[in-house]
Amino acid sequence: MKLSFKQIKGMTWGAARVIEEEGCLAFYRCTKEQEELFKKRKDEFYRHSLGTAGIRLVFRTSSTKISLKVKVEKISERKRFSFDLFSNNELVGYLDNFSDVELPIGETPIDLPVGDFEKEFELGEGEKIVSIHFPYSVKGMVREITVDDNSFCEAVKAKKVMLAYGDSITQGYYALRSSQRYTARLADYLEAEEMNKGIGSDRFCPALATLTDEVEPDYIVVAHGTNDWRTNRTREEFRKMSGEFLHTIRQQYPKAKMIVISPIWRKDYTDERPFGDFKKIDEDLRTVVEDIENVIVIRGFELVPHEEQYFGDLQLHPNDAGFGQYFEHLHQYI
Repeated sequence: MKLSFKQIKGMTWGAARVIEEEGCLAFYRCTKEQEELFKKRKDEFYRHSLGTAGIRLVFRTSSTKISLKVKVEKISERKRFSFDLFSNNELVGYLDNFSDVELPIGETPIDLPVGDFEKEFELGEGEKIVSIHFPYSVKGMVREITVDDNSFCEAVKAKKVMLAYGDSITQGYYALRSSQRYTARLADYLEAEEMNKGIGSDRFCPALATLTDEVEPDYIVVAHGTNDWRTNRTREEFRKMSGEFLHTIRQQYPKAKMIVISPIWRKDYTDERPFGDFKKIDEDLRTVVEDIENVIVIRGFELVPHEEQYFGDLQLHPNDAGFGQYFEHLHQYI
């Protein structure tokens, strides 16, 4: 039995909009206004916004198997992707383009295929909740989903909503598997739908905070700062931009619990920058939120061990083990 696009759309978590495109269902995590802002600021930001970070399909079914046909388009030079499929929170398998490839150490981009892919997964007997995590690193689209004839499939709705802002680490780079990103794990822990606005290379941008989604989030996670430091913002500029962003977010979503995470360790954190001491970012974030209600600031510098083995690029972006450390330490504060 082939699921209709209407059924699949109803099962979607984390999308600002879902549109039919060239025989596929395309999922967009940002609104058109947000995309236009990213495009105006930098084409790279816009392309990263097309990655399907945080998108999931979640549904209850009695089917014993499921066939997934997808199409992927690249958004950057990194074409590695993984659709991760779970049944009752237990991993069933992956649909990816790298399982049979020896990946280089340090995440050097390699040429991997994109386009159309398909795979059948065995789900076993009985009723179960299936969750399919979409890739953060490409634009992931669904061409077709089929299940057993005479089986039932119904959408599952999330109990809460978590809105996440940040840079490439919040987007998910360089997790091997999409489900291992820290925001995906945190959303599971909070029993929330993840609305991911993380954009590779981005920094605090007050204009983005003015462009709201049609949601009432229970939680808002903000994890910026490392690129503000890297791109030579002064400490005064950082306080101004981060303060405007966070105060605007609070005005837009007055009821949400806000979680602000200062930057995790990076190998070059002792380099000289106009901002000054990298670790002072945490101090400044605490200062700018002093008059904001219902917000906590979590010191990110100690969330991931300062060892290359926890970083996909050996210096900045966590790998799956690093994201595991990130979440395990993060959720203790929450």
